[in-house]
Amino acid sequence: MDTSDAEIAFIKEAEAYLAVKDRAAAIRCLEAGLAQDPKTFRGWVLFSRLLYEERDYAKSIKAVQMAESFDPLVADFQLIQRHIQRGNLQGADEVARDLLDACPGHPRAIFTLAHIEESRGRHEQRVDWIQQGLNHTPANLVLRKLLVRALESSGAYRHAVETAKHLVELQETFETVWGLASILLRYGQNELALEMCDRAEPLASGDRKKLSEVALVRGQLLRIVGSPDEGIAALKKSLTHNPLNGASWWGLADTKTYEFTPEEEAILRRLQNEPRMDRRQKAMSAFALARQLETKGDTTQAMAIYHEANALGQPEGFDIDLACAAAGRLKNAFTEDALATRATPDHDAPIPIFIVGLPRSGSTLIEQILASHTQIEGTMELPVLPGTKRRAHVSCVDEFKAGYLEAIGQLPEARLTALGQSYLTESSFFRSSETLKFTDKMPFNFEHVGLIHKILPQAVVIDARRNPLDCGLSIYKQSFSHGSAFAHDLETIGKYYSLYLSIMDHWERVLPGQVLRVQYESLVRSPEKTVRRMLEHVGVPFELGCLAFHTTHRAVRTASSEQVRQPIYTRAIGAWRAFDTHLDPLRKGLGDASMARFADVLD
Repeated sequence: MDTSDAEIAFIKEAEAYLAVKDRAAAIRCLEAGLAQDPKTFRGWVLFSRLLYEERDYAKSIKAVQMAESFDPLVADFQLIQRHIQRGNLQGADEVARDLLDACPGHPRAIFTLAHIEESRGRHEQRVDWIQQGLNHTPANLVLRKLLVRALESSGAYRHAVETAKHLVELQETFETVWGLASILLRYGQNELALEMCDRAEPLASGDRKKLSEVALVRGQLLRIVGSPDEGIAALKKSLTHNPLNGASWWGLADTKTYEFTPEEEAILRRLQNEPRMDRRQKAMSAFALARQLETKGDTTQAMAIYHEANALGQPEGFDIDLACAAAGRLKNAFTEDALATRATPDHDAPIPIFIVGLPRSGSTLIEQILASHTQIEGTMELPVLPGTKRRAHVSCVDEFKAGYLEAIGQLPEARLTALGQSYLTESSFFRSSETLKFTDKMPFNFEHVGLIHKILPQAVVIDARRNPLDCGLSIYKQSFSHGSAFAHDLETIGKYYSLYLSIMDHWERVLPGQVLRVQYESLVRSPEKTVRRMLEHVGVPFELGCLAFHTTHRAVRTASSEQVRQPIYTRAIGAWRAFDTHLDPLRKGLGDASMARFADVLD
C-alpha cells in the first residue's frame, strides 16, 4: 500500500505521541494532518480509533466513513469478490490474508474471512476475525452488526446482547434500537425489550410501517408477560398504522380469545386478494381468517382457508423423504456402543429438563406445571442445544476428519464434558434463579436425545406426546414463524409424526427408561397422577402448586400462553372430530401402524 512521505510524517508523529501516552496531542496531530491531506486511509483509521477511545463516537464513525472513501485496496477486494462468485473460497481467503498483511485490520478483508468461516460453520473463528477488525476500527458499524450475528451463531448470547446495546450507544437510530429490541425479544429479555419499543417509536419519524412493527412486537411482549388485554390493544394499534400487517392479524387470532368484528372479518377477506402484501404476510392474515371461521363453527370454509394459508406459507426446500433418510442415519449412528462413552458427571452442576416432542403436543403445559415447582425454573425454547450439536460436529471434523454422525461415538470423555459445560454456560444467560433444575422446551430436541445422554449425564428428558389427529391438525392450523417447514401439508405432517415416533422408539431401545413419555390426554384427564409421575422422574417431591400451575406468574412465549394461564381442561381432546372429513391426507401420511398405536386415545 503506497503512502506518501507527508502521510508517513504526521502518522509517525501521532504514533510518537501515543508512545508517551499523550493521546490528546496525537489526536490534534492527526486532525491537522488530515486537514492537509484528507486522502489518507491509515490516518483516518488511526484517528477513528483514538476518537472512539475518547468516546467521541459521532466523530469516530465519521472518520471510519472517510477511511472507506479513500481505501487504496478496492481492487484487491474486487478480486476477492470474483473468487467468491466462482466458488473459490481458498483463493478469496489467500487474497484477504495478503490484504491484512498490507493493512492490518482492513475491514473488507475481515468481512471476507468472517464470511468464509461462516460458510464452514465455524462461528467462533468468525467472531475472532471480526473482533480483530474492530480492534483497529472499533466504530465500524457494519462490523459491529456482523459481530452481533456471529455471536448469536456461536452461542455467546450474553455478549451478543451487550454488543447490540453498544451499537445503540454508538449511534441511536431506529435501526440500532430496533435491532436491540429484536434480539431481546428472541432471548426472552422481555422487560428491556418493552423499553426498547418505547425508545424506537419516536425514532420511527412517523413511518407507519415501522410504527406498526413496534406496536406488533409490543403486543407480542405483553402477551408473553401475561397482560393479554394490553397486548390485544397494542396489536389493534399496529393495524391502525398498517392494516396490511398480516402478523398483527394473526397475533389477534392466536390469542384464541379475541373475536373479530364483522368489519374486521370483511377486511381479512379482502386481504386475500391484496396485491401489496407479500406471501408471508398474506398467509398470516389467511390463518387469522380461518381461525375466525372455525370459531363461528364453519369448519368446511375454515379448512378451505387453512389450505390457502398453508399454500402461501410453504417454504421452499423441505423434502419429507430426505428428512426420513436423515432420521435413518441418526438411528444408525447412535447405537448402544456409540452411546457408551459419556461426559464426566458433575453432581453439583445445574440439571436441565428437556421437554421434547412435536409442536402443539402439550409441552407448554408440562413446562408450566414443572415451573410451578419451587425447585425448578422455567425458561423457554432455548436455542442452545442445536448450537452445541454444531460444535460437536466441528469437533468431529477437527479430530477425526468425519462428520457428526460418523464420529460422535469416537469423541472422548473430556471433549463430551466440555460440550456439556458449554451448554450449561450458554443456557445460564436465560436463567434468573439459583434453582438447581431448569427447563429447556425446544420441541425438536427430540432428535438430540442421544447427544443429551452423552454430554449431560445429569439431564432429564420428557417426551410430550398428543394423539396424532389432534396434534397434526393443530400443527396445520398454526402459523409458525420458523422451524416447522413440514407443517404446511397434512400428509407431510402425518409422515413427520411417524418419523418422530420412529426416533423416539429408537431412543427407548438404546436408552431404555431414560425418557419419560407424557401423554397429553392422560395429563389432562388424570392430572395429579401424571404430575406425580413427572416429578418423580425429575427427582423432586410432589407439590400442590404444580396442580395450580395457572396461578404461576411467568413469561410464556408459545401459542399456548393463554391456555396455560387457565385451570386444566379436557375440551382440546378430540378437536379433530369437527374436521374429520378433511383429515384423510393426515391419516394417509401417518399410516395404519402409527394410527393403531393411538386407537385407545382416539376412541
